[in-house]
Amino acid sequence: MPEHLARIFWSDEQVRRGLPAFTRTTDPAWFESVTEGWSLVCRFHASPREQGSPSVAQVAFVETNAPHARLTAGARLNLFERSTRRWATVEIIE
Repeated sequence: MPEHLARIFWSDEQVRRGLPAFTRTTDPAWFESVTEGWSLVCRFHASPREQGSPSVAQVAFVETNAPHARLTAGARLNLFERSTRRWATVEIIE
């Protein structure tokens, strides 16, 4: 699957609790105008805890039938945050 550079803006609650220490995660994500979710892989060169918010990552959908063509510069998705049960905002850079 093609990867795209993205910025992840974590929720205020996640920032307050502490940003994740992982460098890779797969979580549900959905475009703001769509209720259908897709698994999104996020690969961080340095953990969000090290980077702060926003964090930079390479992102890609897992499923082959996901709308890969919609991951273009300026696209925004909601990413499920496991610890807060809220969402972060993913903005595709390129």
